[in-house]
Amino acid sequence: MKSHFLFARDFTLMVVGQIISLFGNAILRFALSLHVLETTGSAAAFGGISALAMVPTLVFGPLGGVLADRAPRQRIMWGLDFFTAALVLGYILLFPGGGPLGAVGAVMVLLSAIQAVYQPAVQASVPLLAPAERLAAANGTVSQVQALANLLGPILGGALYTWTGLEPLLAVGGACFFGSAVMELFLRIPFARRAGGVSPFATAARDLAEAGRFLTRERPALAALAALAALLNLFLSALLVVGLPYLVNVVLALSPLHYSFAEAALSLGSILGGALAGPALGRRGLGTGRGLLLGAALPLLPLAAALALGLPAWAVYAVALGAVGVACACAVLFTVGAMTCLQRAVPPRLLGKTAAFLTALSTCAMPLGQGLYGLLFDALACWAVFLLGGLLSLAAALAARPALKGLSSLDGGPAGGYTGESLKTREES
Repeated sequence: MKSHFLFARDFTLMVVGQIISLFGNAILRFALSLHVLETTGSAAAFGGISALAMVPTLVFGPLGGVLADRAPRQRIMWGLDFFTAALVLGYILLFPGGGPLGAVGAVMVLLSAIQAVYQPAVQASVPLLAPAERLAAANGTVSQVQALANLLGPILGGALYTWTGLEPLLAVGGACFFGSAVMELFLRIPFARRAGGVSPFATAARDLAEAGRFLTRERPALAALAALAALLNLFLSALLVVGLPYLVNVVLALSPLHYSFAEAALSLGSILGGALAGPALGRRGLGTGRGLLLGAALPLLPLAAALALGLPAWAVYAVALGAVGVACACAVLFTVGAMTCLQRAVPPRLLGKTAAFLTALSTCAMPLGQGLYGLLFDALACWAVFLLGGLLSLAAALAARPALKGLSSLDGGPAGGYTGESLKTREES
C-alpha cells in the first residue's frame, strides 16, 4: 500500500464507488439545471434555484463533518447513496413529466444536503487509505474521479436529453446511486468509536466547538485559506455555474448537446488538474498557489473579449471551451493543494468536522455569487458580466499572498504535523 495505494482494495473500492455515485450526481445536476433553463429561459431564475440548492451545504456540511468523525464512514456513504436512489425513484413516480420548478428546486436542495453530509466522510477517509508521502497524488486521484464523472455525465446526459427527455436521465442517475451503494457495502475504513455526548445535538455542538477552537488557536492559517476559497467561489465558481449554461443555452442558442460538451470541457480541465497534482504539488505544495489563482482568472478575459467583439456563435463557443478548461485545471490544482495542506495539518480525530467546517465557510459565498450573477446576466450584456467576474477574480488572486504565506509552515510534508503512519495509528488507537 505504501507504493501502490491505487491498487489497494479499499482505496480502489472507494474510488470506483465515487466514479459511479458522482456520475449519477452529474447526470441529475445536468438534467435538472437544463430543465430549469428550458422552462424559464431566465438566468435570474436559474441562479436563484442554484443558490437555494447551495444553502444545505452551509447548514449540513459541519454536521456531516461531525458524523464523519463519529460513525463508520463507509456506512455513511452507502446509506446516503441508497437514500438518494430512493429519492430519485420517488420523484419519477410523483412527477413523470419533469415536475414544476418548486419540485425541481426541492430535489436540488435535498441532493445538496445529501452531498454535504457525504463529502466529509470521503475527505476524512483519504488519509487513512493512502500513505502520507502520496497524499497529494491520492487527493489528485479523487479529484480526477470527480472530473471524469463530470465529463462523462454531461456528454451522455446531453445525448439522452435530446433523444428521450428528462425522465430516462433521472432513472440512469438513480441507478448509479444504487450501484455505488451496493459496492460501498464491501468497503472497510479504519474507525475508532468515540464516546458520545448527552444528546446528538450536544455532541454536534461540542465537536464543532472543538473544531473552532482548534482553528482559532492552533491553525489560524487554515481559516485564512477558507476565506481565500470563499473569494474564489464568489467571483469565479459562481460565475461558471450560472454563466456557462446561460451562455450556451440562451445567449448562443445552441443545443443541449453543445451544453454537454461545455460541461465536459470543465471536466477535462479538472482531470488535467488532478493528473498534475502529484508532480506539481508533491514538493512545493501551495507554494505555487498565487500563480494557480491567476491561471484560473485570466482565461475569463478572452471570453469577455470574444463576446464584446460580436464574434460568431461557433467562435465564442470555442473560446469558452478553452477558457473554462484552463480555469478549471488551475482551480482544481489549487483545491487539491488546499485539501492536502488541510489533511496534513489536522489530526484524524478532528479531520472530518474541521474539513466540513472550513468547507462551509468557503462555500458560504457561492449562493450569494450565484444569485448576484443571475441578476447581472439578466440586467447587463453577457460580455460585461464575464469581464467583471474575471477582474474580480484577478484582484482576489493578487491579494492572496499574505494568506498563502501563512500556510507555508503547514504544507510540504511532515513539518505540517499529522502525517505518515501516525494517521492510521492515531485513528485506530
